[in-house]
Amino acid sequence: MARISAADAMDCAKWFIKNSCDSPRNSYKGNMKLQKLLYFAQLIHLAKFNTLLFNEPILAFKNGSVVEKVRLSYQNHHDEIIAEANAYREIFNKDQLTTLQLTVEIFGDASPEELSELNHFHRGWEKAFERSKSPDNFYLKELSVISIDDIKKYDLENIRQMLDAYALSEQSMHSFTEINGIIFYYDPNELELTPEILQELKQFNGDESSYNIYMDESAGLVIF
Repeated sequence: MARISAADAMDCAKWFIKNSCDSPRNSYKGNMKLQKLLYFAQLIHLAKFNTLLFNEPILAFKNGSVVEKVRLSYQNHHDEIIAEANAYREIFNKDQLTTLQLTVEIFGDASPEELSELNHFHRGWEKAFERSKSPDNFYLKELSVISIDDIKKYDLENIRQMLDAYALSEQSMHSFTEINGIIFYYDPNELELTPEILQELKQFNGDESSYNIYMDESAGLVIF
């Protein structure tokens, strides 16, 4: 059953962990990468669907944006979180899953340091980080929450441009076929449209105008 409301940030984190995105695992850097993926996933979801992926606040720390409850859980209860993630069966709606997959496709190969550096160019993070700094050079966590309005005002347009550029690059590397008014994108280097696959696509009923397809060794033809 798909969620209607926003997802939980911890569920999103478990999805990233299950897909081995917290590398190097059980380390400060692994936690840092997990935090940045959550942050960029939030921005991607806002840019694509004009709604929050999760409701938990994102804080501005020195090394970038952080979902504090996930950071502390990963840091203090790592083995338990990993076990839960490995056994976890996500319940996301289609838009939420699209966002998580896009986040990994775009940012998954970047190092924690690269993601942190990219995060530092964002004005929303910068404003919250500066606001949290006290006169005696301490940082007050309660003042470090990144404003969603600031994200929308300063950072979201760059994310939209990035998504447009990514979509163009992806389509240029993929072929497509149109069946029953639906466009199916695929990588011709990885998938051959056999008569059996074409017949399966003819029988497919979907609500969207386009889908991506690939062949999974276990699941067979995947349409998403």
